[in-house]
Amino acid sequence: MSSSDRSNAFGEGPASELIRETARDIADSYDDDYWQAVNHDQVEPTEFWQDCADAGFLGAAVPEEYGGEGMGIQEITTIVQTFAENGCMGTGMLWVVTPVFGSITLSQNGTEEQKERYLPKLANGEMKFCMALTEPRAGHNTLNLDTFAEPTDDGFIVNGAKQWISGVDRADKMLLVARTKPESAVERRTDGITLFLADPSDDAVEYQPLETGVPAPEMQYEIHFDDYHLDADAVIGEQDNGLYQLFETVNPERLVGAANAVGAGKCALERAIEYANSREVFDTPIGSHQAIQHPIADAWSKLEAAELLVKKGAWTVDNGGDAGAAANMAKLRATEACYEACDFAVQTHGGNGLSPDYFVVDLWKASRLGRIAPGSSQMMRNYIGEQVLGLPRSY
Repeated sequence: MSSSDRSNAFGEGPASELIRETARDIADSYDDDYWQAVNHDQVEPTEFWQDCADAGFLGAAVPEEYGGEGMGIQEITTIVQTFAENGCMGTGMLWVVTPVFGSITLSQNGTEEQKERYLPKLANGEMKFCMALTEPRAGHNTLNLDTFAEPTDDGFIVNGAKQWISGVDRADKMLLVARTKPESAVERRTDGITLFLADPSDDAVEYQPLETGVPAPEMQYEIHFDDYHLDADAVIGEQDNGLYQLFETVNPERLVGAANAVGAGKCALERAIEYANSREVFDTPIGSHQAIQHPIADAWSKLEAAELLVKKGAWTVDNGGDAGAAANMAKLRATEACYEACDFAVQTHGGNGLSPDYFVVDLWKASRLGRIAPGSSQMMRNYIGEQVLGLPRSY
């Protein structure tokens, strides 16, 4: 993309509006019933995904020499937010598990062979990804990883377990995060962690679904690795230095999650506004009352503010800056604002807000998840307090 396509407003320009128009056109083809089937019944959104591939969206952050569009996080967040605004519920998760965990990770840290083999398939929609990071004992404390990849003469033998892993059943490849050196053998606890390109269909990889009460397009799984062999060329990036490389994936993940939250919150409020304009009580639309107007206005303004943080964070990533602060603040503010917006959208609808026919109850449930993952609101605040404000470490 040439610099003339972007203005100085965090990358906004003609290309951004074209992306929005294209995303809106795609979204118009899929109604609430479609997304309820995707999120409640795990019907795979094959047609939608192919439309995204045909539009070049799946390869937005893939370099042109590997079949992509050569754009960046600014474009991905614009795509995701627009889809969410237009009722495509769960698209943020779809984008995180494949374009972020797959395309961005390999574009940033993959070997030339890995890039040539996998990036074109990620860009054209042929391949799907997932990431195996979270563990029962570690949770947000990634340094407590128990999954261990023991180096051997011809590669690695992996043993361990992962939990709350999205979309393993549909993934062709997995970004696996494991220790390759025990904590006792490294000077810094942050060393000795490696990223791998793994195969979730291998016989030594077993996974079981985890039930949740949140509608989502990807199911959650617990994974067990039992003497799983990885070849030496499965390493992504630099062995034992994977945690630092993972940050190049985590910040985009949080920004994409934040963009989805902004879009979902606006979608819920748009539906609340429509209902408040049409629903009459005591011979007047309920939207004429400040008890309805003011909370909607507050929620909308908070989403607008969060959107600016998303734009700043995406612009920072694409311009090679340290996006940690912006990504964490954007994720915190967007997911909290989204929950507030979705909650009041349900309240505006009254009893109808709990009916699946109005869709806002699904948005509300999904918005609750955003305050937990990726990265809880409490961990976002910890980062801001310590890394931005210079306060003592609190955990």
